[in-house]
Amino acid sequence: MGKAIEAMPMLLSEFKQKFCSIKARGFIKSQRKGDGAVGNTFEDELGLQENNIAGPDIEGNELKAARRGAGGKQTLFTKEGDWVVPQRDYVETYGFPHTTKIGEMSGQSTVTKTVNNRGLSIVTTDDYCAVVYGDTIIVKWDWETLVNQFAKKFPACVKVFANVEKRDGVEYFHYNEAYRFIGTDKNLFRTAIENDMIAIDIRMRTQNMIGKSLRNRGTAFRINHSRMEELFIKEAL
Repeated sequence: MGKAIEAMPMLLSEFKQKFCSIKARGFIKSQRKGDGAVGNTFEDELGLQENNIAGPDIEGNELKAARRGAGGKQTLFTKEGDWVVPQRDYVETYGFPHTTKIGEMSGQSTVTKTVNNRGLSIVTTDDYCAVVYGDTIIVKWDWETLVNQFAKKFPACVKVFANVEKRDGVEYFHYNEAYRFIGTDKNLFRTAIENDMIAIDIRMRTQNMIGKSLRNRGTAFRINHSRMEELFIKEAL
């Protein structure tokens, strides 16, 4: 069998043309459900196939889409750290009964520099960033690893905003505003964590009921949509 050909990222000039066309169409019915529907539907309209581009989606730019006015955070990247407390011990010690998976424990937690309701917080030193419980380090990352991961995964970003309407319980999106975030200094990422702009999401749970090990969806570094401009220079497309 011949080797599969990996799709190339879309050119920025091509994206601009397609975005103008999508914008002119007005509200587009979502073919997906959930929080990711706004991004998945936009990728469908652009003709981007999922999981076939190893790097950024659009000529060196990560593509992100958001509902206008929506709260919440945007994932910058996922990166596992050095788990000082083994992951299973973390879930069993600091987790809680899963709300829908009866008999399982969840370690899901959004962690900032303010101690959360699970007793977890972010601590930074000159050498590392860590999630801690009191004086106990749970997991930590050295700064070089983190800032290099940020620079590699997020060299620049094209972000699209959509107005949302619900019709008979189905979302419709009007993608009508796009920006490119460029010119970041990777060390701004470190400053953002130290200034409590970025949260760490731990996303794992046990799978005891099916006899498997932990399910870990990746530890994510996330920022509020409204604070993206503090990491990048913003230009309208």
